[in-house]
Amino acid sequence: MLLFTLIIQVVIGTLFAFLSFLAFTGAKYSKEKMIHLQLPNYFRYVTGFVQLLGGMFMLSGIWYTDAAILGGVWITMIMLVSMVLRIRANESIISTTPAIIIGILSSTVSVVNI
Repeated sequence: MLLFTLIIQVVIGTLFAFLSFLAFTGAKYSKEKMIHLQLPNYFRYVTGFVQLLGGMFMLSGIWYTDAAILGGVWITMIMLVSMVLRIRANESIISTTPAIIIGILSSTVSVVNI
């Protein structure tokens, strides 16, 4: 189980670091997603910062279990907010599925490291 959670931490941590980069640089995907979710444009920076923190906690959790627990809880909360925003924007369940899966995997990282 430890190897499984380490793989999850690396994948999710790297993913969130990359997504924060997209948010900070103003990538077309990021801008379109904010418009679709009916959020102001400046919220890209808030989202990018929150994602960067989650990614950093998840990656540093490879060496520090407290960071893994915090990163897992942090990203799970991000995914809960993501699900609510996507439901509010009338997106399909299929487009909400990645947030659900990442939320479950992140909470698994937290629980295993407790």
